[in-house]
Amino acid sequence: MFKFAVLSGIFFFAIAMFGESSFRKTEDSILVKKNRSTAREISKKENSTPMTPPLSKGNPEEYQKSIIQIKVTFQEPEYHQPWKKKSPRVRRGVGLVTEGNRILIPYTLLPDATLIEVKKYSSYSEIKAVVFRKDPESNLALLRVEKKNFFEDLAPLPLSPIVVFPKQANIYQLDNSGSIQSTAATLLSMDMDQMPLGQIELPVVDISSSEGLNGFGEIAIESGRVVGLLFDFTSGKNSGRIIPSFIIQKFLNTPGVDLFAHKGFRFRPITDTTVKKYYGMEESDSGILVADVIPGSSASGVLKLEDIILEFGGKKVDSKGYIEHPLYGKQVLSFLAHAGDSFGFSLGKEIPILILRDKKKISLNMKLKPFPHDAVRIPFKNTPATNDFAVEGGFVFLELSEALLEEWGKDWRSRVDRKLLYLFDYAKFHEKEGDVGKIVLLSQVLPDESNNGFHDLSFKIVEKLDGKDVKSVNELKRNLKDGKGDFALISLDDGTEIALERSKLKEINDRIYKSYKIRMPEN
Repeated sequence: MFKFAVLSGIFFFAIAMFGESSFRKTEDSILVKKNRSTAREISKKENSTPMTPPLSKGNPEEYQKSIIQIKVTFQEPEYHQPWKKKSPRVRRGVGLVTEGNRILIPYTLLPDATLIEVKKYSSYSEIKAVVFRKDPESNLALLRVEKKNFFEDLAPLPLSPIVVFPKQANIYQLDNSGSIQSTAATLLSMDMDQMPLGQIELPVVDISSSEGLNGFGEIAIESGRVVGLLFDFTSGKNSGRIIPSFIIQKFLNTPGVDLFAHKGFRFRPITDTTVKKYYGMEESDSGILVADVIPGSSASGVLKLEDIILEFGGKKVDSKGYIEHPLYGKQVLSFLAHAGDSFGFSLGKEIPILILRDKKKISLNMKLKPFPHDAVRIPFKNTPATNDFAVEGGFVFLELSEALLEEWGKDWRSRVDRKLLYLFDYAKFHEKEGDVGKIVLLSQVLPDESNNGFHDLSFKIVEKLDGKDVKSVNELKRNLKDGKGDFALISLDDGTEIALERSKLKEINDRIYKSYKIRMPEN
């Protein structure tokens, strides 16, 4: 975590985020290398009906055999009252038929799904599908359809071996009658950015189109080949983003849960001459300053705070963190660690780094690892793996997460408690490898005669229970139940202390659960 003073830490963090923000290419054309490996066979025993051979010609009428309508019914939890569910809603999107009798969709269609249905061009019936595989980092998922012969009149489309910028392409989807709908678009440039629910910056392709699109999986095709899946579109700006074909290829071809490496550090630019002199950089040197190292990551135990990275993956790093890619021009150095397969940099491989530490140049090798989810103290981007909560004596206990903060609405950052916002911005990760636990909050008090005097408490941090640190809601529940003292003493960050009489807690809880219609999960 940051070791700087608070003001310096905030300054460093802001610049670090600027240094790693999305960027655009200036070259007139960019070639994207093809992953030549063939799509691996998946579960031959399931859905083994042979499909029509892959379509190779650019015939739009034939694309209907490769494009599927997707309907996902979902029901989100009420994160501030997690014993409740929000009203069911529906997401609609587009899927692409792949080899192995699967349907490729954006992962963002799936969170909190209760039912997934698919419809093809030759049928008006919606058929149930289930998730076969998913990867939030690439924003991709595969569906399996159990109905026999569903794929018999369908065919996969080939992925494009190259992507050229700028270039005209068409975006395709299927309407309710089973007919193909086409929209013209321009492929503009390539950026590095996180997917909507991912933690790892990956290549994305920026597009523009004068016609409205949804951004839920529409298929981008150029010369009969798929160049990407549209996952984002802003009608007011006529702009969107697609997942490029080489990322799709890696998702389809790479087995396992973790597909992409993560560099494990954040940095800030070094553009000031005085700063360069302070760190002992030569006039000809350029590089970036390591501002944060994530515990348990690729960089943990290799890089240190205030290391200067001069070279990364054998390539010189400029003052803003860019390297020169032989095909793509300037790319942020994350490209090599996260999507550098063509250079031999992938999960489990080592990437060479030249650093300046204590004014001495040192060559290091960093083994590339997945994003260290265990290091996360405050779940962010992706939905929390669990939604643990406790209601004890009318006091509602939750774990701090981005999903909880977003319950304040679209402008939640300007509405939430400033202390919680500070923790979210600067304490997302544990400080040391091996640290565990989340931040537990007393989110509200359900009024009852047993908790008079505390009804106005809300969103306070639970620091201790019976003098011991609280690291999770489940730990708090266990210690409330199994503690030895007659009273459980809960200490909050504002100095408030709450005493709960253990012998009466079950009676109080039963009354409150009944009064507020709370159904507690089985433990």
